[in-house]
Amino acid sequence: MHDNQKRLQQRVFQASEEALLQQNYVSPIDVFLGMKLLKPEQVLDWKKGKIPYLERVILGNLNKISFYMKCFRAWAKEKGLKPKFTGYISKSKQELRFSKSGHPQIEQSYRTHYISPILFEIKEQKIQDKLHNPPEQVVIQTTIDSQCTACEKKLPVKSYLFTEGGKALCLPCANLQTWAFLSSINRRLARFLKRENAKFIPVKKFTRSDKRYQRQGILLDRETLKKAYQELSGEDFEEETDFWKDPTKVVEIRREGL
Repeated sequence: MHDNQKRLQQRVFQASEEALLQQNYVSPIDVFLGMKLLKPEQVLDWKKGKIPYLERVILGNLNKISFYMKCFRAWAKEKGLKPKFTGYISKSKQELRFSKSGHPQIEQSYRTHYISPILFEIKEQKIQDKLHNPPEQVVIQTTIDSQCTACEKKLPVKSYLFTEGGKALCLPCANLQTWAFLSSINRRLARFLKRENAKFIPVKKFTRSDKRYQRQGILLDRETLKKAYQELSGEDFEEETDFWKDPTKVVEIRREGL
């Protein structure tokens, strides 16, 4: 390798190192941007479909571009980075092209990102956690008339449905009729629940303005509620006569001790 090639190789290595340091992964586009052989606005125009293939606007002839790519792949291999194929789609849902020829091997080379092993392990762990951990149990406060998928009972607006495994159960069918709804939790109660490793279920409601589910409070079982009240208030917990009377609804509890 002559001196000029060595200088070009060092430019590739430097641009690759800088991109890896910033984002824990590197793509060929990152390298060309870092080497000032490509402008961000050109990449944007290409993604919009205004440029037929990216090589058209990369500074340098095809031999030089091929040399840069070869140096980049060698650098990634030496660093022990993990290759990951990435699709590039335009806003019009068309697959973007990198090369004039469109040769599959060349296209694949451009579409291969190289990821830091640390980031790769973190992502893999998140995927495994998602696969092996059970989904979060949630109770939904309804905003429309609903129906229990088990007993098929009609439920009015502002009823509560326990969601699990694609089913929406009323509280009796979910064995939650003796649980209580707390619309707010102060720090003392939050610390108590964490210390006791107490089970509770978040209650959420869909808000049309934000177009997402927002947390409304929690459901807490009877025994935990008693224990929390007695410990935090120093008083005995006295149940009201109709406290758990209606099993189709959840009673809001507002006590000074909580």
